[in-house]
Amino acid sequence: MQRRRFVQGSAGLLAGLGLAGCLGGNNSPPPRRSEVFDDVALQNEQLQIQLLSDVEVESRQENQGNLDAGGAVASLAPVGVARAAKGAGGRGSGGYSSAPKHPRHGWAIWHGGSYSDDWRDDHRDEIRMYDATVATLAVAYLGSDSDYENDAPGPGPGEVSWDETWEDPENGTEKAVDIGAISPGDGPREGWYRVGTELVSKDGSTDFGWQSVDFEVDDELSGWQVDKAWYVKPRV
Repeated sequence: MQRRRFVQGSAGLLAGLGLAGCLGGNNSPPPRRSEVFDDVALQNEQLQIQLLSDVEVESRQENQGNLDAGGAVASLAPVGVARAAKGAGGRGSGGYSSAPKHPRHGWAIWHGGSYSDDWRDDHRDEIRMYDATVATLAVAYLGSDSDYENDAPGPGPGEVSWDETWEDPENGTEKAVDIGAISPGDGPREGWYRVGTELVSKDGSTDFGWQSVDFEVDDELSGWQVDKAWYVKPRV
């Protein structure tokens, strides 16, 4: 029986990735909270993506009074919607192992830090969780380890060229992708891959922007393995 290799963190990884910008200052909003994935896993050469049935996303609104009774956002775009441009400086100061980890998946959190709870205490009247759905689910091969370290993309699509996309997948949907089919050349290739999601309100009136999971795939003696993963979200 084949063991599923979950896209999650590992405590034994080295810290020196040379990627900057994980920890934000006390005045910077932390990465938003969200519940999107039930599972992202690599089984042999198959990337398996399972969306949650109940997708939620944290946001700040300019006017909380414009929310209807069902929790959908009326006409306002969320403050700070991030369609971030591509650019370096988007990963962990001190490296992957020093970055805070997502409690559900163990992924390192881009821009995460211990200041997060204090910031939320100071802004609790501005933020809340909203029901959401995935407008676009997309997968891409980002490049080699050195390519990624030198020019890691932010949470939005930026200059990422998606290799496969699904429009309006239902919450709870499971998708599978052969990493060999989206890698350049013949067959799978080592390097960094991305699963991106564009989130919108359930009524489609508000775009919450993109967030992604980036992970490195290596060819080990035991087969294709995920070494590390980053949860790349916009700030709330």
